Formats: sequence, C-alpha cells, structure tokens
Amino acid sequence: MLILAFDTTSEKGGVGIFRDTECLVSVPNEGPANQYSITLFQMVEQALAQAHLELREINLYAAANGPGSFTGIRVGLAAARAWGTAFERKVRGVSVLEAMVNKVRLTSDWAFPILDARRGEFFLGGFHRKPSELSSAARQDYEPADGGWVLKPESLRAFLEERLASGADATCLVRAHDQAAADLRASLPTSLNWQQVEGTLVDSIAGIALREEQSGRPCPDAKLDAYYIRRPDAEVNWKD
Repeated sequence: MLILAFDTTSEKGGVGIFRDTECLVSVPNEGPANQYSITLFQMVEQALAQAHLELREINLYAAANGPGSFTGIRVGLAAARAWGTAFERKVRGVSVLEAMVNKVRLTSDWAFPILDARRGEFFLGGFHRKPSELSSAARQDYEPADGGWVLKPESLRAFLEERLASGADATCLVRAHDQAAADLRASLPTSLNWQQVEGTLVDSIAGIALREEQSGRPCPDAKLDAYYIRRPDAEVNWKD
C-alpha cells in the first residue's frame, strides 16, 4: 500500500511517502507553520517527483490532525480530504500526541506526550499501555485514556501527581526541538521517566494509519476534523 503522510501542525513537520512501512522518500519542512498553504504542496510535489509517482497512485492519505498550528491543521486536513475525494482513496487523521507515543519504544504503564501550546500552557495526552495479550508481538501498544488537555505548569504537575499516586510507572515524551516542554522536567515529579522524540512524525503517522486501515475499522469523522483540544480565538470570539 502506498501512503502519503504529512504533518502540518508545527514548523517541524514534513511529508513522506511509504510503501507499507518502508519509507520511499521523506521531505522535512523548512519554513514556519503558517506557510503550509504553499509549502505543503511544494513538498508533496517534490516527494512525488523523487518517488516517481503521481498523486492518483497513492492508496492512503494520512494527515496529522493536531494539536498545533490552527492554520496548519486546517490546511493539512483539507488537502487530505480533497485528494481522497478526487481520487476516491482512503483518508486517515492521526493525532500528533499518538504519533509521539508510537514513535518510540516504551515499557511504562503510562505515556504522557507533552507539547508547548504557547501562552504559558502545554498540550498533554494520557496513553495507557494495553494488556500484553492485546498488544502486538513486536511492540507494546498504547491507547488514549482521555481526549487531551491544555494545562498550565502547576495544573500539569497536579494532574500527573494524581495519576502517579497509585504507583504506576510513567514516561513523559517531548519532541527534540520543544525546549519549553523539556524545561518542565525540573518542576515535575522525579519518579517520571523522560524520553525525547527525534525528527519528524511522518513515519509514525503513516504507521498508525496503515495499522488502522489494515484493521478494517472505518475512520471516525472526528479524526478527520481538527484536533485543537482548545478552540482557536477566531471561533471563541465569533458572534452570530
């Protein structure tokens, strides 16, 4: 299966083309997140040229649905849906938080991916490890335990302390470029493990989309909608 995966949720996004789990070409983004209305299509064109493919040959479009840049999320999902409709192909939306967990190998009971949400706040997701009999032989699988949160540092600490009270083993995940999230370590419980997520997430997005497609489960409408966690100011301030 040929998969075109892309992440337009942050400046550290990009585009990748995969044949099942094999990466054929990867094009990292080199500009700001608010320019994806132009750069996404340039990167896709470059990736297709390098792979000697056309858009109509892609079997599955996989787009990051958030959280992150409001503009970038909308551009990426709109492009994926448009291509899927035009070529009658499947489309999958994948959260950045899930992609972070999927990117690394973990053994802890809990995984907590953290992203800088700006304004002194942080996106936080909670993922619980599935029972071993439900996980694949090659990896430990995690499933979301909540819909995600936007928290200030003091609330984030209280949130994690509450979940660690039972003695569960937990790992916080931060992206390599996200210094604000990494700096939280000094103020959070010392019992937490920490792991850095390197590079782009397009390989992880493609892998999740492939697994979901192979499972035969339809893609929920919610996954093809923007996963903001918090509403953008334009929607909050909009009046009838």
